[in-house]
Amino acid sequence: MIAYTFYSSDPRVRREAEALAARGDTVDFICLKEGGDSVRRDYDGVHLYPISAGRYQGKSTVSYLAKYASFFIRSFFLVSFLFLKKRYDIIQVHTMPDFLVFAALVPKCLGAKVILDVHDLMPELYMCKFNVGPRHFIIRLITWVERRSIGFANRAIAVHVPHRDVLVAHGNPAQKFTILLNVPDPRIFQTNGALRKDDRFRLIYHGTVAQRHGLEVALRAVRSLKGRIPELELIIIGGGDDLARIKGLADQMELRDCVRFLGTMPVEELPQHLRQVDVGIVPILCDPFTRYMLPLKLLEYVGMGIPAIVSRTETIQAYFDDQMVYYCRPGDDRELAEGILELYADRAKRMQIVSNASRFNSLYNWENQKRVYFELVDSLLESNHNQRRRNYEQ
Repeated sequence: MIAYTFYSSDPRVRREAEALAARGDTVDFICLKEGGDSVRRDYDGVHLYPISAGRYQGKSTVSYLAKYASFFIRSFFLVSFLFLKKRYDIIQVHTMPDFLVFAALVPKCLGAKVILDVHDLMPELYMCKFNVGPRHFIIRLITWVERRSIGFANRAIAVHVPHRDVLVAHGNPAQKFTILLNVPDPRIFQTNGALRKDDRFRLIYHGTVAQRHGLEVALRAVRSLKGRIPELELIIIGGGDDLARIKGLADQMELRDCVRFLGTMPVEELPQHLRQVDVGIVPILCDPFTRYMLPLKLLEYVGMGIPAIVSRTETIQAYFDDQMVYYCRPGDDRELAEGILELYADRAKRMQIVSNASRFNSLYNWENQKRVYFELVDSLLESNHNQRRRNYEQ
């Protein structure tokens, strides 16, 4: 597998790689190198090949492309070298960027099958990030690259139905996609929990800290509730290009006594914090990119029995009705504050939301999704073995 990510803190890539390793497959993973002297190279049977390419966070298009290009070039030579030694059956590439799939050019030419796991919609993301429209030449170029990348792969993965539909609208063939929801790993996100250590009413947000995720809205909501909810606390876990600004806003709003920033952490460390909270918040804004997000953090809250307050978007509504989460308008700090206050005052409602949301878990759990994933991988393995048999017979 290849992904421009830090393996320890990326739950989707870990869930897939470690599921394959657990059933006996040999899995090597090319990823970004993490700092520190005690960085692990093996995770539950997955061997890491970290690359020192750096992860860029900011608004410069040139800097983004430079980091992507550096990782691509190093991945291209590393996976080619490893393939010649190990003869992998399948190379799975995780986006972003989409063009990273071409790092598997040599293995594919020599018979390996290629899966492109499309995590995000790059055209929509860059429209929002750089404030340009869909007809801008950069966005048209990114869309063209997306089509070429998916066309190069033997199969592609979309993270949910609306995501697949947008990819098809971009000009990609629907039959190429398997839908694999980004649901939490039950080995890690379990509801069996520790006892609360205090009586604080605790909110949590974890994941990428970017402007589109609406943490400024959350801070305004918390500020309006100071004094109305005793011992109110918001925990923010994660990093991103908006983290410094959000920390500065917390200081300006005099919220440092009730807002804690815990930074990034390995996936395994998240549950111990999640078990100490009352409500999870997902205050994403609504734009051409976020409208197609089904945030993993929401699914992790649901999986661990934590009631969630979320922004109302069409993709989230496709999977959660009004009884399964507490909806508020995107960008509306007053509605978010009202939701927090209502759930604080009504524990029975919190428990009812948790009970209703469990319907999602029964339909879209990792055991079900893992079967879908294994079927995809095995179909390519069978195709590969059949091709080798035909070549041998000739």
